[in-house]
Amino acid sequence: MQRLIDFLQDPSPRNRRRRRVIEAVLVSVLLIIFIAVIAFQLGRSSGLSQAQQAAATAIAMQGTRAATSTPTETATATATETPAPTFTPTLTPTPTATPASPAEWADRYFNLTLAGLNTLAVLDFTPARAADLTERLAYAQGLVFVPASYHELSREPWAAFVTPRTPDGTPLPMLFWRSVETGNNIQGQLLLDVVTAMIDPVSGYLPLAAGISHGALAVDAQGIRHVVMVERPEARGQLTAYLWSQDAPGGPFAVVWRSEDDPQWRFTAADSQISLEPDPERVLPDLVISGPLPADSAIRTEEGAAGIFIEQAPFAQQRLETRWQPLLASDLDPNAAARIIGYRLAQAEVQATPLSTLATILSLLQSGQINRAQSLVARIDLLNDMFDLGLATPGDWMAVYVNDIDREIQDGGQSLRLRFFDNADRNRSFEALFAQDDATGRFTLQSIAPVVLASSAGLVTPAPPRPTATPTPETAAGALLTTTGELTLTIPLVDVGGDAGILNPTLEPTPTATPTFTPTPTDTPTVTPTPTSTPLPTDTPTPSPTPTETPTPTPTEKPLPIPAIPPEAVAPLTGYMLLTETGRLRGGPGTDYIVIAALQNGTPVEIFGVTEAEDWLLIRAASVEDGRTGVLGWVATQLVVAYGDFTGVPRYRADGTSVDAPPAAEGEQPSVLGALPTATPTPTPLVTPVLRLPAVQTPAVGSIPAPEADEMIITIAGAAIPPDPLAPLPATAADGSAIQVSVADAVIELWSTVLGEETGRWAPAPATLLWPGAVVYMTGAANDAGNWTATRLRIVAAPSVERVKEVTLPEIAAATGENAAIALLGSRTTPGVYLLDRDGRAQQLWQYESVAAWLAADPNAGFVLNEPPTPGGLNTFTWMRNDGTGLQIVAQPYRTIRGVAGDAYTGLWWIETPDAAVDLWQLWHYDPATAQISLQLQGDGVRFGQASSVAQGSLTPTLIAVQPVTPGDPRAVYLYVDTSDTTLQQPYTGVFRLRVESDAEGRGVVIEGPQQLLERGAYRGPLVLSPDQTRLAFFTYDAGHPSLTSGVVTPANTVNVLTLAGRGASIIRTAYATETRFEFLAPELAWQGNERLLLARSRFVAGRTDALDRFGIVQVQLPPPGSSPAEPIVANSYLLSRQQSLLDFAPCLDGATALVLTRDQTGAQQLLRWNGQNQATPIFGLPATLDRTFLCWQP
Repeated sequence: MQRLIDFLQDPSPRNRRRRRVIEAVLVSVLLIIFIAVIAFQLGRSSGLSQAQQAAATAIAMQGTRAATSTPTETATATATETPAPTFTPTLTPTPTATPASPAEWADRYFNLTLAGLNTLAVLDFTPARAADLTERLAYAQGLVFVPASYHELSREPWAAFVTPRTPDGTPLPMLFWRSVETGNNIQGQLLLDVVTAMIDPVSGYLPLAAGISHGALAVDAQGIRHVVMVERPEARGQLTAYLWSQDAPGGPFAVVWRSEDDPQWRFTAADSQISLEPDPERVLPDLVISGPLPADSAIRTEEGAAGIFIEQAPFAQQRLETRWQPLLASDLDPNAAARIIGYRLAQAEVQATPLSTLATILSLLQSGQINRAQSLVARIDLLNDMFDLGLATPGDWMAVYVNDIDREIQDGGQSLRLRFFDNADRNRSFEALFAQDDATGRFTLQSIAPVVLASSAGLVTPAPPRPTATPTPETAAGALLTTTGELTLTIPLVDVGGDAGILNPTLEPTPTATPTFTPTPTDTPTVTPTPTSTPLPTDTPTPSPTPTETPTPTPTEKPLPIPAIPPEAVAPLTGYMLLTETGRLRGGPGTDYIVIAALQNGTPVEIFGVTEAEDWLLIRAASVEDGRTGVLGWVATQLVVAYGDFTGVPRYRADGTSVDAPPAAEGEQPSVLGALPTATPTPTPLVTPVLRLPAVQTPAVGSIPAPEADEMIITIAGAAIPPDPLAPLPATAADGSAIQVSVADAVIELWSTVLGEETGRWAPAPATLLWPGAVVYMTGAANDAGNWTATRLRIVAAPSVERVKEVTLPEIAAATGENAAIALLGSRTTPGVYLLDRDGRAQQLWQYESVAAWLAADPNAGFVLNEPPTPGGLNTFTWMRNDGTGLQIVAQPYRTIRGVAGDAYTGLWWIETPDAAVDLWQLWHYDPATAQISLQLQGDGVRFGQASSVAQGSLTPTLIAVQPVTPGDPRAVYLYVDTSDTTLQQPYTGVFRLRVESDAEGRGVVIEGPQQLLERGAYRGPLVLSPDQTRLAFFTYDAGHPSLTSGVVTPANTVNVLTLAGRGASIIRTAYATETRFEFLAPELAWQGNERLLLARSRFVAGRTDALDRFGIVQVQLPPPGSSPAEPIVANSYLLSRQQSLLDFAPCLDGATALVLTRDQTGAQQLLRWNGQNQATPIFGLPATLDRTFLCWQP
């Protein structure tokens, strides 16, 4: 120490330099420590901020934020980059290990649910959302969740008892509650260990296994929580209640009282009624119980319930009403703390019933206290009559109430008629009639008389002369539980044998008619066809296109008959495996197919198909023996217990092919994905020509066969398109006579050349194709009135329709010319499109259209409006320009329009597919420069199935976009199409690109493709191309990314972008993924310019999986095309405030703002302007009917 002092006092230059060095080192160390502390605090604050923001995005968030709401900017996303698809089998994500014990199941679910509920609590907690979340998370974890698995204990503050079950049925009880004292966060406690310790060692009964029927949670003045629970009546024979309490505020719950420990509590669960009645002077509610008690019950004795009758179900029983109040420790010991330690009986009384009144009268008669019985009868002479009937003599009395139709009441109900008899002497049978005083509720005896009861055998064991009633054996009770219909108590009328003096009544089922449901017929909509006032030009016919030659397929190995079923598909029927040994899941409907998996008894299954003989089922097994889940295959019907019949299940042939599917093509070989196009600059649109009515090419129709000998030629008359096939159709015979034809039971066919096939054949068709003007070969019979009943109708010629007409709307021209047009709006439930102008006026301009969208990147190209498709009806779309002129284009008869796209030259392209069983699609093109509508290309769906990475049959294309190969030359284009399997009703079976060029005669020829860009299962719609057509955005569900699901319903949780041209072509990059596991992405997606995407964050509406609750909008900023993959993607979320929801959104033409439509909890709707940054500005209030925003000119 002295050396240190000497050193500090030494004034020499050397020591001064040394001191400066030491001081500098010390200052540096202190500075480093200070910086570290500051960095820690900043990091902690940032982490808390991010955690709070993540919580703010939870499932409980609701609706749109008010005008001054501030958006929450998410952290910069490090986008993942996916290489071009190579079409190797998609790897199944490694599933989370299945818990090995109920405790592990409980821990995993409890922790996840606690986190989810706390996410709810951050912004917009509601009890309904909490209940919904607990159920959905149970399903997501593979647990069983039944109605008894959730019981709300308190609504404000919220608390609930939750009991999901493991797959083998083990209950997992737990408590959750909202703690006001700690900032409204959610707390919880697992109760599995506690209840497991309470298992009855004799019966093995597990408390709370069946859930609870009544319960309440309350907090006392010290902040200690108490919970009272009453078990459900099906849990056990005895009514059971529990009291749980914390030992200190925030401490764990423990059972402090059980009703079975109270000798006075002897109520049966099935026959008792219980209610919880709050008392403002007590923390917990009173328990009010009404029910029968055993004859030796101390409560019955104390309350004077006469023990005259043998009381056992289903015979009449006296009921006692009791009130149980919370018991405080201070009630037993004045020096103890006033803490709740249980419940005690506070009040009891015998309920006034006809049985209790009769029991009292008989008891008084037998004891000789006749004067006390006078107040219980209407007349004094009734007591004398009872003496004369021998009712003063004791007996083994049993009674049953009788209803107005003279049937015994055996469900615990009662009436004013009471039949009773002596079980030791069946000749002593009587009926008593009572009346009730409305003022006092008391019953008085009105009359009594002997009766002879009718029949039977054994609710009560036969008794010796002075018997003790014996309960019915459990086996008999079990049998009674399975009896259907109404039960009737009967007594024999005649003595039989030596034991005739012993009565032995029984229950016999009386069959009850089962009600049947007759569906109400649904009206078929009628559409009046457009009048054909002006014939189509025919003076310059366009040559028919030459069909593209289909290459000869190479034989391949026949695949197993297991159709591809998306994971999110909902099965029409479910069930479970019932096995005595390991079952076999096979590759087809027969024992000659290979075994693809082993099944265990009790495995839940989803049923997607059944053979015509109903001997084999197409199922998806929840799990198989090797650990896989969701495995598809075939199993024998006799091994499955189905929850219903097979009426609504799709049918398959004995070879496993769909009954409705066309014959499978042989030897389908997928082609290799070709090179994607190189980058091309966005072409400069040509000058839009003056609109004029185009000429329409009429494709040539092949020859048709002559009618057979038993067929007559008719022409369908009338005006309805489509017709109502259940009503007789008007028609004209070949001789010009008018007839009526019943087609309801007729086989309908169509000659395929009518739809464009080169080689004709008879194809199945729906009766809705019997349009007015159709020429038909009919086989049938006429009745006396001259009306026909058709057995077969063959369509050989389609009616003519006006394919195109000009449309003029000066309202559009005026609004856009004056810069007053804001947006096009509509409804999700009814057709109609409205123009919203800057004065806030919404004017309906289209009546039947239900969707509107920009045609191309250039707004001057106009927009397209579509009508909802009508099966078998007219299919149309309308193209409208900003100058108020446009065209309405109608599909050929018997066709459906599948996708409309525009090119950079204001040309229109669309695909038409037949409404009959004909594998054909046609590409049509409108060229505004030449005013021509022509058939460009025709093909079948097999080419797409052959080009698929997974062998598929015929796929139906839907046009997504058209892109010129070379700028300035519309003669060569790329087509982008999505496909679906219309036979198996499977969407999103592959996205393909084709290069189509026009030959010298103007006919389209496929030069390249189809090339698969996205394979089945790798994407979901909608698919949206960027305005410059260089990138394709689409949704997908990533099973490895946690998000909100519901059983087989797995909504999208990721947005990916596929680069189509330029640097990085064929690269798939993740643009956005859900930010919490308590949300998913709504199926709405839009480009805002070429580098921004808009999408919606969503959850399910509480209690439903078919309705979405969108709670926020996201703007995703992408790097420019051709940028390095390392450049970040930034996502900016705008979250909506309490009790609001997002209805729709639409990007505006300025590329920077969007219209956002919201609705609050009162139903009020607001249209907001959002610039993606700091605030949303209200523009207009809108009526509730307008809940869609289709497109936006200006904000």
